[in-house]
Amino acid sequence: MRGNARVLLLVVTCLIPTACITDFKHPLGPVEEAFIEPNLVGSWKCSSADDPTPNVVRIMDFDGKQYYIEFDEGKSEPARLRGLAHRVEDATFLSVRGLQTKDEEWTLLAYALSDSDHLEFGLVDAPSFEDVMDDPLSVKQRLAEQMHDPEVVTSLLSCVRDKPQG
Repeated sequence: MRGNARVLLLVVTCLIPTACITDFKHPLGPVEEAFIEPNLVGSWKCSSADDPTPNVVRIMDFDGKQYYIEFDEGKSEPARLRGLAHRVEDATFLSVRGLQTKDEEWTLLAYALSDSDHLEFGLVDAPSFEDVMDDPLSVKQRLAEQMHDPEVVTSLLSCVRDKPQG
């Protein structure tokens, strides 16, 4: 498995059960407060600094409030995820969790569209929230205070829209 997909799978589905905190107990908000950003919907080619080989990320509007997301490295079954978008001040975040696991925890990803064809994902560092993990409002407040700290939100993926050939 290439590094990029392995990182995504570990991050999103929490495959390594250790004492280390890798996920959040709650999404950033309820489904009723989530939204769909039309420019986020589509197919993206994403790569990281560690693995410049692009993987395909497909983001679909599931029901007007939730996303269905697939991370596909092209060699095996894609990772299938549920996603909820919420705003924290002027930033947007996805709370995601795997559909293929019984794990109830969420991974928080910051995302930013610089234009309709360029997307950046950042990973929210769960251990920075260990003392407030059980309180979604406190997680959101701390994230608002620290979201610009590169140790709290680390760069994960850089994506370009995957446009059909021809």
